Amino acid sequence: MSANREAFETIIATIPGFDPRYQKFLADWQGEETPWYLAMGELAHYIVELYEEGSTSLYKDLFAAIELALHAANAELQNLIWVGLFEDIQNIASHRSFGASVFRPWLGPQSVVAWDEVDRGMQKVATWASKQRPRWWQFWRRRSFDSDAALSQVENPELRKLIEQAYRKNQ
Repeated sequence: MSANREAFETIIATIPGFDPRYQKFLADWQGEETPWYLAMGELAHYIVELYEEGSTSLYKDLFAAIELALHAANAELQNLIWVGLFEDIQNIASHRSFGASVFRPWLGPQSVVAWDEVDRGMQKVATWASKQRPRWWQFWRRRSFDSDAALSQVENPELRKLIEQAYRKNQ
């Protein structure tokens, strides 16, 4: 079993309700190399949905397992948790009224460092992107992608999940 799969399964063992989604995910990717960043994205959606439903009783164990995985992580696994999970949670939660900061109380010391670093990185990207001017040959393109406008037109729930996962709502 790969280190990523082992860490992922250790983390999700704390939230049994996620298992049906995980089994469907594995079935969808059967016979191919498992895309662990997509699996983490699915987990991020589940974590945000649990908060939305007020079901946070398993968060203590969940985030403790994430913290433990970070302590034992090699660079690849650390990046998977930082980018695949924390960035996705932050992006998805930015599209909800409660935002991403509601998850901070459950984060362990290493998770807080990772969480803040991901957030700073995304803020830097947003600042950089806002200062970019279109090149002369891009005059026909929109200057920026408005995720709120896009989401208001999306009827497909899977497409909505992808947009929320990939784009942080403008604050």
